[in-house]
Amino acid sequence: MKNLKPDTTVMVITEEHEIISHEKAFVKMEAGCVWVYLLENDKRVGIAYAGPSRFAVDAIAETDMGAMGESVSGTLEGIQLFIGPSSLENISKSAGSSDLQNHGFQDRDAFTEDIEVTIKDQLNGDNNKTSIDSKEESRIFFGTDSKKTKVLLVLSEKTGLVFTYGKLVYVLGDDNMVSVSKSGVVITNRDGKQIIVGKGGIVGLDSFLDIGSLVTESVAGAMKGLKGLKSMKSMKRTMKGFPYEDVDDFDWDD
Repeated sequence: MKNLKPDTTVMVITEEHEIISHEKAFVKMEAGCVWVYLLENDKRVGIAYAGPSRFAVDAIAETDMGAMGESVSGTLEGIQLFIGPSSLENISKSAGSSDLQNHGFQDRDAFTEDIEVTIKDQLNGDNNKTSIDSKEESRIFFGTDSKKTKVLLVLSEKTGLVFTYGKLVYVLGDDNMVSVSKSGVVITNRDGKQIIVGKGGIVGLDSFLDIGSLVTESVAGAMKGLKGLKSMKSMKRTMKGFPYEDVDDFDWDD
């Protein structure tokens, strides 16, 4: 199988475009972003882009102990990768040298080289191979913000939202939710019952006879949206340090 690679035609968008859209999250590209299609076996499977863009995720869970989790937002910098359908051609034109130079690229070759480096870092890993299941409708975004923190967003109409950012992990499925943040851990099952681990202790243990199955079913059910990307080595790197080895890792405020 051929590697995922950037196309040679570089475009620039002429108006703002929301490449990820969800009631709990968005990624917006601003006018002036330069982009190319990502190809697998010469088939378009996504885009790579650079330029002014931003993201926001409302990763907050409402519990009996109050709101837990956090909202995250910021600007994105460098090369961003998006796997999924797009319709940017309708709001784009051919990019000129000045468009690339505005974002720090001397020419098309320099832009392409940076994309290839990012693909290897974010997707291919040491095996230098990633397989995309084009039959799935998931939208997968691999980004880096201005703090050099990696952003992973997976959006599926069937299964919901997956978001990782540093040590924050948020999974919202049709019937399940898992939230891991500095304020604690919240696991919600399809019946609305919750296990909450926070600074004040553990709440909800008396509601469940088999905690292990609750965790397994909740996480497995919510993370179905990831199956469109068969090689998830990059996600393992993104989630390095999870699960937390020590309660102190949550960095709770005193």
